[in-house]
Amino acid sequence: MPPKKGLPPAEQVEQVKEVEAHFQQWQSYLKLVENNYLHHREVYSRLRQFLLGRLSRPFLLLDLGCGDACFMVRALEGTAISGYVGVDLTKAALALAAKNLAVLRCEHRLMEKDFYEIVQEAEIKADVIWMGLTFHHLPQPQKAKFLHLAHNILPADGYLLMYEPTLLEEETRDQYLGRWWRTCKNLWRAMTPEELGRSRNHVNNHDFPEKLSTLEQMGRQQKFAGMTTLYQDPDKLYAMMCFAA
Repeated sequence: MPPKKGLPPAEQVEQVKEVEAHFQQWQSYLKLVENNYLHHREVYSRLRQFLLGRLSRPFLLLDLGCGDACFMVRALEGTAISGYVGVDLTKAALALAAKNLAVLRCEHRLMEKDFYEIVQEAEIKADVIWMGLTFHHLPQPQKAKFLHLAHNILPADGYLLMYEPTLLEEETRDQYLGRWWRTCKNLWRAMTPEELGRSRNHVNNHDFPEKLSTLEQMGRQQKFAGMTTLYQDPDKLYAMMCFAA
């Protein structure tokens, strides 16, 4: 049966809803970034310091879940970066990343793919792998497999760096979720109640943080030489870690 006169086809309505949902999510994300609620400034400053201090030779960086690469560009400027590969599932974010990366004086490539699929591709190699708020979406068995695959990608003097939510050593996931919600409800004052609700639903349904000790043990089991914590936010909800190959 044809659609009623004056109404768009159902598939067009669905596409509009998808665009609106993405726009709402992107606007909420921009608020988080602009207000530094997720501590992007501190984290990417630490990343820049690390790259300048540890990698004087040319290096290739694989950015898994790169988004618009805005903060990454700032972290990479002036380093010995020789190549950059950014991976993300969001086409709009990749379009912004292409513009932001134009200022870097190195080869760069963007891929619209799932980060977990990328690390399974035999031809992928990198000196540094970076993940920002991505790894925790995996269940623990897949986290272990990812670490194994990441280790295979890196050379002997390579690094896997990530910034992720982490449990306190005596904390359960439910306790973490409660602590996260109390903190965000008090501090994320620029967010609307609807935005806070969407963030809470996302975290409750998709975030599976680990203890730092668990991550270090998992890394060693997958042949990483060790793990160093480079940064923790004031509320100890998130941590930046470095796994040395």
